[in-house]
Amino acid sequence: MYVTLFIFVTLSIDINYLTFIQLDLIKEISNTFSKKTQKNFIKFFTRKRPSSFRKDVKLFEELIIHYNSNSYKKLTYKGDPNYHAIRKRITKELINFLILENKEDKVKSKSTDGMLILAKYFVDFKKYSEAWALLTKEEKKASNSNDYLTGLKIQRLKLNILPYYTNGDFTLIKKNILKLQKKQAKVDEFQLYFIQMKNLLIEKIKNGDVSFSEKDFISGFEDFENLKHEIIDPEIHLKNIEIIRVQYAIEKNYNDLVIILENYYEQLKIENNNINHLKYYANIEYIMSYTYLEVRDFVKSKKHLNKLKLLMDQEDKIFYSYLGRYTGIDSFVKVFDNQIIEGIDSIKNTLENHYAVLNLREELNLLLNLSALLLVNQNIKKSNQVINKLNKSDVYYQENMGREWLLRKEMIRTLILIDLTHIDLAEKNIRSIKNKYLDLFPTKQYKMVVPFIKALEKFINEPERARIEELNYILKELNFKKEKVFRDPRLIMFFSWIKSKYTNKKTYNILLNEYHSLK
Repeated sequence: MYVTLFIFVTLSIDINYLTFIQLDLIKEISNTFSKKTQKNFIKFFTRKRPSSFRKDVKLFEELIIHYNSNSYKKLTYKGDPNYHAIRKRITKELINFLILENKEDKVKSKSTDGMLILAKYFVDFKKYSEAWALLTKEEKKASNSNDYLTGLKIQRLKLNILPYYTNGDFTLIKKNILKLQKKQAKVDEFQLYFIQMKNLLIEKIKNGDVSFSEKDFISGFEDFENLKHEIIDPEIHLKNIEIIRVQYAIEKNYNDLVIILENYYEQLKIENNNINHLKYYANIEYIMSYTYLEVRDFVKSKKHLNKLKLLMDQEDKIFYSYLGRYTGIDSFVKVFDNQIIEGIDSIKNTLENHYAVLNLREELNLLLNLSALLLVNQNIKKSNQVINKLNKSDVYYQENMGREWLLRKEMIRTLILIDLTHIDLAEKNIRSIKNKYLDLFPTKQYKMVVPFIKALEKFINEPERARIEELNYILKELNFKKEKVFRDPRLIMFFSWIKSKYTNKKTYNILLNEYHSLK
């Protein structure tokens, strides 16, 4: 008895609660309406039976006023025997109105998800031909964009409609579903494979293992039926290389990265005659070239850069996609190959003749590199003219290029100011750098900045004592080790400039000597 009573009371509370929520829906929905939307709803509400006076419309208008006021005045129709029935009708029509309003917005924005919801809505109202026409239109869009998952959703909806729609083709739907299932399975297996490969590589990194054999590569496909025939697909190779690159780049471990990428690259069978694969091979060659650049192996960097150029020459889209990055590496390699003039001209040519095809990052990188190369070649005024083009706010450059790039820009600007004998401005710039980037200096990546600034300040404050012995003393005090610091070839440029001030020799000659002494 008590159990029965408890259940009865609980159910009563739930029903009352739901009734309360239903009644309150009118308030919650109408509060979101603008005056225009409110008028549109009344037109929608009276579409089937327009008349000059309708009790339900009058009640809705009274409720709007009631909800928007603090008055507790009794509603006119509160005691009407049909009061609750009218409210239920208003609630139902509000929901129908919102559905159509939202779907209309989504139709305008061509949202496939919105169109599928609208198709389901038509099915609920047994408007099968309208739903079918809508799905057929979305089917073409999904096919054109290779959206297999959406394509499957569409075919399944068509399958639900088929018993009620005589013009549907069961054989075609069956064929499409089986084909899309296979394609979607391949997409899913790709994702699973890459996560599995990423985990394998992370484990190798932890153990200091830089090997990568054909067995490692092939074994990754064993569990994936739909991928077994894709083992030579360059897209898979590219994604694996990107995974390797990211994992090692996080630790700035470029020496090990080069070894494992070399081992992986040997497994590739590059086919330049397949035009559909060119974009993947181009990306692979770019990554290989850039990676060798990071460890000062300019010979191998140039080898892969030349392969990239061959691919760029085969297709315009690849040419313009990689031109900015190609120029960046090409000019850098030329600098360390005793061709600094050619390196400068390479950047100038790209900026002058192909400016429109460069993205923002490529443009800014090339401008900064050009300023640095002109500085190294002691074309100070031209270097200053170029860096003055980078005249937007720090916030702008930090958002688009990052703090490391911004720090490099300010360091180059400081060197230019010193060469132009604007010492006050140079000192101001140094103070600004120390204030803005103090938090970075203790990190491994930025340890070179501190001794460099110390040597700069020493030169500015006591130019008469600028001798090589003094520089060597400063570097010894700060435990400066060239072999470690110069793993980043860009730092050789900064060091060569400061050493030129302490030796009164040409910066570029010092750069070449320092580079060759490290071989």
